Amino acid sequence: MPLFKKKSKVDQLVKAGDVAGLIAVITGPNPALERADAVHELPRFAEEIEARHRDAARAALTSAVQDPDAEVRSSALFAVGEFRWEDSVERLIAGADDSEWMVRVFAVTMLGRFPSERAVAKLSAMLAHDAEGMVREAAASSLGELGDRAALEPLQRAAAEDSDREVRKAAKGAVKRLENDLP
Repeated sequence: MPLFKKKSKVDQLVKAGDVAGLIAVITGPNPALERADAVHELPRFAEEIEARHRDAARAALTSAVQDPDAEVRSSALFAVGEFRWEDSVERLIAGADDSEWMVRVFAVTMLGRFPSERAVAKLSAMLAHDAEGMVREAAASSLGELGDRAALEPLQRAAAEDSDREVRKAAKGAVKRLENDLP
């Protein structure tokens, strides 16, 4: 076993502050793990991206949210949520319909940062209908974070009726949070 781990291409680009290089990794023919790592690191450079690389970063993330690899898509949705661009809610709502539950968890978790009727509606639908308990649990938590009264009824229903104990627990916590915030 070597004493020193060789730094990955992404680690080297991050250390150098090479945003254009990270974008090239995301959009190039690189292994999925490298693309996911590069996407994950983009928000670290938000200021520079907004100043110099916004169009290229948006194009790279547009591609990454449709990547064949679920880990790349998950990282891309995280980045979309971190950048908080004007179309972030729409991108996250679309990501919430992904075929992979892990990607849907990232989408609904990040939607919890965007108070809007569309986010509440999508999260409420995910809480009521997603087949995966971890997605419903994340949706319940995100609804609690949003603090919107419209989420109270779907959360109460999930707290009482969901088949998954962890979902019921998350929904009960979100209900308590909302009830404490109500006048």
